[in-house]
Amino acid sequence: MMQLTAKPERTYGLVVGIEKYHETAWNTGGQAQDALRFARWLCECGVPPENIRLCLSPLAENHHLLGECELKVESATEENLYDIVTNFLSQKAGDLLYIFWAGHGLISAERERRLICADATINNWLNLDLNSFLLLLSSDRFNIRHHICIIDACANYFLETQGRPTNLGGRIFPSGKPRTDSQQFVLLAAREGEIAKINTAEKTGYFSQAVREALTQANGSFPPDMLAVAAQVKQQFQTLDKKQLPTYFYYRNGDGDQEEYHYNPLDIPHNIQPSNAIKFVGRDEKIVELHQLLQENDVVVVSDETGEGGVGKTELAIQYSWQHLADYPGGCCWLNPQGVELGTQLVEFGVVNFSNFHPPQELTLNGKVAYCWRNWQAGKALLVFDDVKDWKQIKDYLPAKGSRFKVLITTRQNTGLIYPYLQLGELSPDAALELLTKLLGNEYVQQETETAKKICELMGYIPIGLYQVAAYSRKSRGVLC
Repeated sequence: MMQLTAKPERTYGLVVGIEKYHETAWNTGGQAQDALRFARWLCECGVPPENIRLCLSPLAENHHLLGECELKVESATEENLYDIVTNFLSQKAGDLLYIFWAGHGLISAERERRLICADATINNWLNLDLNSFLLLLSSDRFNIRHHICIIDACANYFLETQGRPTNLGGRIFPSGKPRTDSQQFVLLAAREGEIAKINTAEKTGYFSQAVREALTQANGSFPPDMLAVAAQVKQQFQTLDKKQLPTYFYYRNGDGDQEEYHYNPLDIPHNIQPSNAIKFVGRDEKIVELHQLLQENDVVVVSDETGEGGVGKTELAIQYSWQHLADYPGGCCWLNPQGVELGTQLVEFGVVNFSNFHPPQELTLNGKVAYCWRNWQAGKALLVFDDVKDWKQIKDYLPAKGSRFKVLITTRQNTGLIYPYLQLGELSPDAALELLTKLLGNEYVQQETETAKKICELMGYIPIGLYQVAAYSRKSRGVLC
């Protein structure tokens, strides 16, 4: 990435920190202070206060922070944020715009990153579409040339009790023709499918904290080298063990070129199934073990040591695929042996996701499958065969041994597969209680702890049993993270 040049007086900032929502179950802590700290850093770098728009929604106990702030504090509602972008920032000419967001976020059913505004509720998901925002910034409708976006927000597929929201609504920003002189760097707290963790003791996001430390060590250079900042943040997270990996991508407009210094999961083709788990617990070690097995073997089988189902084989495959998507730049192809013919599924995945992928029509289906292996997108790829009931279902659709394809198979029982196995059984008692707490709510489990433990025991500590119990229990409102 070419080092950006910008004068502080020609630099702008939109700084957002949301910890209090209209949907009070979503309230969290630390985001307002993270935003204030970032705004303070901009001021210390010489950015004029009038160039910084600071939008906060603090918890009641943090209102004293507003009095300590020298900047004007505005609301973090959808309407106000959209107005700032379209009627204030869009009218300015400058060298550089910083965007800092600390608050809830999620991935929509269409794989769009959405940023949840302070006035959102479970019935009205007021949000901003990050993808369309970035397109506006780099278009000829925007006159601040370069952009650095730092987003401390979750990127998980949020599941409501009543099912996943598919029509989030929200604000889509207008755009124009791409600018020919613009650079854009986006640093995200989490990859697709991950949650941005909070350090509750310090009241700060782990990502925001790491970014602050990296900016502090930038030796006073302005603007700082964002590749160096991102590398330091990533290194910091490797020591935290937070099951969260910051990711970044960089666009250089002008000649239409795009450079990626870290795979942007939004651009990796996949058809990973949406998660059905409200809470995924007790399987972190299994995901680590699964990843290690896939590094050492071409094919790995996830099976059910109970033989009765419901232990979470498919969910483990889903969670693994999301968490490690960036490790498979060739894509993740999810295949259902109980659905359309497997060869057809493979070919359709290639046609939909890869450019210049055109299997000759005169080929037989087997010939088209062979075409897939030879013309698949470059990079290591993951194939998931979910719920295999018989080895004969899939044996003709496995890539050659020793290729760049990794194969993950889920099956209830040993069906003649002779590959390394990862066996799943019941959850630990603590993990089962954690899942039941998420399903029924903290209040119930705290008041009826012994009953809750007994329920877990009666269900054999099997996830599906706990979900079935919750289905007959009272409804509980969902939370975002």
